[in-house]
Amino acid sequence: MGKEMKRTGNVAFAAVMWILGLLMVYPFVMMVAIGFRPAGLAYKPLFEPVAPILTNYKQVLFHKNFGDWYRNTVLTVSITIILRLLVTLSASYAFSRLRFRGSKVLMAVLMATLMIPGETTMVPRYLFFKQIHLLDTIWVIILPEVSEVFYLMLLTEFFRSVPEDFIEAAKIDGAGHLRILLTIFIPLSGPAIATAILFSFINIWNNFLDPYLFINTIGHQLITPALKFFQERGGANVPVQLAGATLAIFPVIVLFIFTQRYFVAGVSSSGIKG
Repeated sequence: MGKEMKRTGNVAFAAVMWILGLLMVYPFVMMVAIGFRPAGLAYKPLFEPVAPILTNYKQVLFHKNFGDWYRNTVLTVSITIILRLLVTLSASYAFSRLRFRGSKVLMAVLMATLMIPGETTMVPRYLFFKQIHLLDTIWVIILPEVSEVFYLMLLTEFFRSVPEDFIEAAKIDGAGHLRILLTIFIPLSGPAIATAILFSFINIWNNFLDPYLFINTIGHQLITPALKFFQERGGANVPVQLAGATLAIFPVIVLFIFTQRYFVAGVSSSGIKG
């Protein structure tokens, strides 16, 4: 009787997960499908067949600024991730292994910043970026993203799980803090670092509001907010914009497919619970 109830529960759980999964996948399927439709048939239900066209994707790919948008986005994401890892790995090692005055207070202050919505700082940031002449450049996106508290917490929790014996052995061999970080913590933190890279890539690549507000020149724009430029006299060209959205999120999907096992391992071993 117990086994039968357990099996029934497993089947019910699997059915619910399948339903939720399909509900989450459906909007993505619709986005791709509408990208192959003419504008007049954009809102027809998915189950009604429509002859596919490639005009929308051609219009996106052959837009004069499409290459610039992709290059700007790749450059922004790459520089941000490199700088973020340099800052976050060093800070995480300090918070997890070094004993310095005020470390707990400083960590508490940093964690408190997570409760401040980014929208509340839009105007002060705009005025500050204007004063230091960063508006309309990719650095207006890169610099605020370098020190992100979430990734500091993620890597700090992972570093705390590294056995103390490894550190003591390295100190006996004469290793300093930099060598310990490079030869022990970083090699052992592959899943956590991969998780940080994946999250960073997704968040920065999909960032819409910041570049939309702080970058005005069309050639300097990033790929996600740049989709707004596919307009017609009657308003937005939905199939063209969704074709552009499909091309925009393609790198994110590919990256997640190749790093999902590191993502799962990193989250499960970092002590952060969903």
